[in-house]
Amino acid sequence: MKDPLILDLESQSDELSQFISTKNPLHDRNFYIIISLTLIEIMGGPTIGPLLPELSKIFDVSPSEIQLVMAAYFLPIGIATPILGIVADRIGMKKVLVPSLLLFAIAGSSCAFASDFQTLIGWRFLQGLGSASLNLLALTLISALYRGKALVLAMSINVSAIGASTAIYPILGGVLAGFSWRYPFLLATIAFPMLLLVLMVLKLPRQPSGSQKIDLKIYLQKVWQSISNSTVLGLLLVIGVMFLIQSGPFITYIPILAGFNFGASGLFIGLVLASMSVSLGLVASQLPRLARHASEITLIKLAFAIAAISLSIIPLIDRAWLLFVPSILFGVALALAIPASHTLLAKLTIDDTRAGFMAVNASVQSFGFGLGPLIAGIFAGLWGMHGVFWATAGLAVATFALFHFLLSQGIGDRG
Repeated sequence: MKDPLILDLESQSDELSQFISTKNPLHDRNFYIIISLTLIEIMGGPTIGPLLPELSKIFDVSPSEIQLVMAAYFLPIGIATPILGIVADRIGMKKVLVPSLLLFAIAGSSCAFASDFQTLIGWRFLQGLGSASLNLLALTLISALYRGKALVLAMSINVSAIGASTAIYPILGGVLAGFSWRYPFLLATIAFPMLLLVLMVLKLPRQPSGSQKIDLKIYLQKVWQSISNSTVLGLLLVIGVMFLIQSGPFITYIPILAGFNFGASGLFIGLVLASMSVSLGLVASQLPRLARHASEITLIKLAFAIAAISLSIIPLIDRAWLLFVPSILFGVALALAIPASHTLLAKLTIDDTRAGFMAVNASVQSFGFGLGPLIAGIFAGLWGMHGVFWATAGLAVATFALFHFLLSQGIGDRG
């Protein structure tokens, strides 16, 4: 006779199976709402990046201090995400999404009215808390609702949409900043109508009947078992380091380099960051085709080689417009690494701990984003502006080697 817990988990899978689709996610209206959740969470970074040189002057803080505007947003995401993943698995996703969107909108728009730097950082921290569940639950829903080719397509579309939006966000932030530094922060109010769509339109998988009955200790053990192998750890390393490179050298220090060394405007900085997003979106849209010719592992390794090259180019640049070259190259690296990693992780999840598992993924991603500006700031203090890019290029090479080692360990474990 089977253990009652096993029978309960099997019944949960049956309840969720009716929602799983192998069809094109573009024909599913839920998919568009899910993608929008990710886009709202990402909005808090690229729209503000072009503002950093101006904010440094307005609030009279140094270039090394102004990176706190980015870190204060991303670090709380990393802290709160694992908790929210557990909560979502146990009480339901909408009960987490609705208050999250409300906090994002209120705190984000309040940044526009900050009278001093400390207040701005405080509101950014609260906005980060509000965004903590958005990307997590978007990835959770994609991995829960789609299988096979539909899953690969959904993940690639997700990243393509991110690329398209983050191409627009920096330009929009730069244009709005030309009128007032306050306007880009007011974009957070878009979360209000999204909250209504989540409440009235979004159809979620029914919460498994035993999700609240499973002992928390057993639940945490199952989540830990799902991530404590070399392959998963290697994939999480890829995600964390890629987002660290994006938020540190690119989103934070390329604007600082362009603004202080080349005297570039906010709009020009926005265009440079947007070029990364354009290449990200274009290449990610071709991932299903690329996956037919190369494995996800091969694409990830190629991504780190490209990332190291893009970072090594930056210290050699003596004209602002040449910053487009490394930005475009790193967009290609992101497009190869992130959807491939997410697809492999999604294949490793199980239904009853799916949000918890993806919470670890989203948390690593957010910690990478939050730590990126801080680590880049340490590199800048030790070796100057150019040292940021040389040191991070070395980090990319080291990650490539460690990822290869972890995969070889994983193969050995399975053998």
